[in-house]
Amino acid sequence: MQKVLDITTFDFKASAIEIEVKNLDFIKALPHILGKPHKARFYQVIYIEEGEFTCFIDFKQITLKANELLFISIGQVCEYDIVNEYSGRLILFTEAFFSTTEQDAKFLYTSEILSPISTNQVIEIQQSVVQPLLILLEGELTKEIDTFKAIIAQNYLRIILLESERQLKTTTCEFTQSNIVRDFYNLLELHFKSNRNTNFYCELLGVSEKALSKQLKITIGNTPKVSIDARVVLEAKRLLSYSPLSIKEIGYELGFEEPTNFNKYFKKHTNQTPNDFRALLSK
Repeated sequence: MQKVLDITTFDFKASAIEIEVKNLDFIKALPHILGKPHKARFYQVIYIEEGEFTCFIDFKQITLKANELLFISIGQVCEYDIVNEYSGRLILFTEAFFSTTEQDAKFLYTSEILSPISTNQVIEIQQSVVQPLLILLEGELTKEIDTFKAIIAQNYLRIILLESERQLKTTTCEFTQSNIVRDFYNLLELHFKSNRNTNFYCELLGVSEKALSKQLKITIGNTPKVSIDARVVLEAKRLLSYSPLSIKEIGYELGFEEPTNFNKYFKKHTNQTPNDFRALLSK
């Protein structure tokens, strides 16, 4: 049996308010953890002030330069740069902290910056815009707890998110998500383990397969089936990377009743067997 990569999963540390700002220096202080694949049960925002920062998010290499910002969603597998020279900040916050109103909760599920359709887009944002907000947020977090601290911190975070959303929409104005596409991806996130049938999602959305396919083709250039398969394969790669489950158990976790069906499915979409993929990670 191949060795399974031992991945660390972080929960938010016990705190009165679930938001924290860290200097990126702490990454190099923990190379044995943050320089290896890990994941978190909270959102992360990386902002680079100087230098160049290269990371891997869900097996995709991303490079950030000065005045660039990256959002990482809950559950994504991350591997951070412990080699290059850089400086910046990392904001950590939970969904519960930000979603104090229905409008805030809706933002997390409808914004471009946290879109499951086009994850981890690099956003260029002026230092004069984001740095004062970070300084104010850090300053607020050093204060004693009172009835205003969480509200003020959330408002600083909200402005950072909204400024990032504004910048992304300004620079990618040709990319506009339709409601049907976003709703499809949100439903896919809920049901991909139990259903890989396009008709299932069309019924939940109340649209025809033709209508859904047309909107997906316009927005991202994929069919519903390609999107469904991509999400299942991504989860398979995550589980093969960090889960102690056997390949057979991972297949069951993803809704495959027979191990051979999971093996064929994974190989069809990656040109590797699950065992080969896991073996490469352990080298």
